Amino acid sequence: MRLRRWRLQTRLIVLAGLVLLLVGAGIGAASWVSVRTSLMSDLDEQLTSMASHARSGGPGSGPGAGPGTESTSAVDSALRFLFQPGVGDGALAVVDSGGGGEGLIAEAGLNRPRSLSSDAIEALLSVEPGTSEASHESVRVPGFGVYRVVAFKENGTRTVYGVPQGSVDAALDRTAWTTSVVVLIGVLITAGLMAVIIHRQLRDLRDVARTAREVTDLELSAGKPELALRVPSELAIPGTEVGDVGAAVNRMLDHVGSALDERYRGTEQMRRFVADASHELRTPIATIRGWADLTRPYRDDLPDEVTTSLGKIDSGAMRMSSLVDDLLLLARLEAGRQPTSEDTVDVSSLLVELVEDAHVVNPDHRISLDVPPEALEVRGAADQVRRVVAIVLTNACVHTPPGTTVHVEAQAMRKPVSGQLPSDVVSIRISDDGQGIPPEIRDRVFDRFVRGDPSRARQDGAKGGSSGLGLAIAAGLVDLMHGSISMSSTEAGTTFELRLPVA
Repeated sequence: MRLRRWRLQTRLIVLAGLVLLLVGAGIGAASWVSVRTSLMSDLDEQLTSMASHARSGGPGSGPGAGPGTESTSAVDSALRFLFQPGVGDGALAVVDSGGGGEGLIAEAGLNRPRSLSSDAIEALLSVEPGTSEASHESVRVPGFGVYRVVAFKENGTRTVYGVPQGSVDAALDRTAWTTSVVVLIGVLITAGLMAVIIHRQLRDLRDVARTAREVTDLELSAGKPELALRVPSELAIPGTEVGDVGAAVNRMLDHVGSALDERYRGTEQMRRFVADASHELRTPIATIRGWADLTRPYRDDLPDEVTTSLGKIDSGAMRMSSLVDDLLLLARLEAGRQPTSEDTVDVSSLLVELVEDAHVVNPDHRISLDVPPEALEVRGAADQVRRVVAIVLTNACVHTPPGTTVHVEAQAMRKPVSGQLPSDVVSIRISDDGQGIPPEIRDRVFDRFVRGDPSRARQDGAKGGSSGLGLAIAAGLVDLMHGSISMSSTEAGTTFELRLPVA
């Protein structure tokens, strides 16, 4: 997982822990190297001192004589090393005069050194003589472990002296483990303290984030927006990281609040204009329809052109009157000024009546109805329920080709549907097997002036076009009755579902 996907607090703690781990590892490595250098230096000094005494013929004796006896052979002279004062258990010496190597090792509990095996002698003789007594080397001797050795070559004789390095290696291992444990414990304790400190230091940033989350939970899509939330002033002082973020959030909220207020004012002005214009247009439209109606008794005596013109005026006035009524109703719904009632509406009989009317108006569609034998009753106004169902059913017939099957069904649902709806509702589903609603407008079908074909205009008769207000009115009426309306559409058909509370 990428580090930037983690929470800021987690990232800071992890990064701080890694830095502490690297620093601790560096300190531990430096300590180990220092201890090793010191121990190896002491061991090399001890080895050099004893080798010097052995080569110079200092006090000691060869293996074939008692203390104080001087040996003249090269091997005995070299092996004098094993009898130096301070030579511990495991010290060894190997001499090669050209006729094969000989080696001895001092072991505790033995009066005389023990001979080395041929493999051990071969490993020790593989050490190249140094140019000085400081040329020490570590060698693994088969059967005996790691030794610190120094080699010399004089007068054709190679001599190798060595002391065991096991005590130094054991001390270094203990140092490494101790250092690792101390560093790990120190890193964990420091990381825990830093986690507490970082958590406290990020508290102000969390307060800013909490304000932003509270703003996102506000309902700003409808009604007059109330955007009074702001980051506290003490957290919005520029100059620090948190202060800069808090000040920027407050400025953003100020701009958003101003934009929402401006949008609300514009929407209210448009709504008042639509409502006022619709109200004012009703009188002249009614006048036009009244004067047109006065001519009906005399149309048979008028020329055909005049009769046709009067008919067009009459139908146009009727369409205009219907459109103005829809606009006025929609404006009242959006303003919350449309009254409703809590009557009991028999949905079953209402659906039977509307389906019968649809059969007459749309004889080229196959319309079916499926309702349970028991009556389905909802709370609301009968005319409003009728209008909602009529709008959806009419759309299903008008906007589908002849031969389309339209199915209407209703049922009671005895389970929770939504946190905002009663648990008992009546579901009314109106589905068709037509071509479906175009994908680009499926998310906006309940908005005003949304039509499947923008070029279409309402014509005379039931099969005309659409003004794009029907579903917006249906959604407003359903919401007024505390119900819900939803739509699902594919290329295989469209289904609208109304859910109204049970009476």
